[in-house]
Amino acid sequence: MRVIVPGVITAEEAASLASTVGYLDWGDDRLVGILERVREIAPVSLCEGSYVRVEQRPDGCPWHQDTGTAGHMGWCRYTAGILLVSPSGFTGGGFYFCDEPDKPLFHYCDLLVWSGGDDNVHCVSRNSGERIALLMFFGGSEDVGD
Repeated sequence: MRVIVPGVITAEEAASLASTVGYLDWGDDRLVGILERVREIAPVSLCEGSYVRVEQRPDGCPWHQDTGTAGHMGWCRYTAGILLVSPSGFTGGGFYFCDEPDKPLFHYCDLLVWSGGDDNVHCVSRNSGERIALLMFFGGSEDVGD
């Protein structure tokens, strides 16, 4: 499962989140509307291990699945992300799914939600400049009965 929802946050909301690189608390008011949209798309839960983070990684991220290459995030059923800076602010930094390696995504202010596991192996290419993204990792409500 992969879904992209355009314009979930404004440029001002993106800038506010981008100013807070690192882990966020799920109770952060800036996440309320985003979480509502994610829950409209997928049966997510905030299980033990779930986390939300604003990330800046110039080296990108190699091909992986969100359950963890070594299974260290086996609880992860869904991931959601939003690019928090305009692609004009950096070079490189495309987000790719393995089955569409020629289609980089630059989902600025757009919500991208995908299911974990080997059906959605993905990577982020190396980049320079200010590529900053919001990433959220969830369990599935089907696992906890909510």
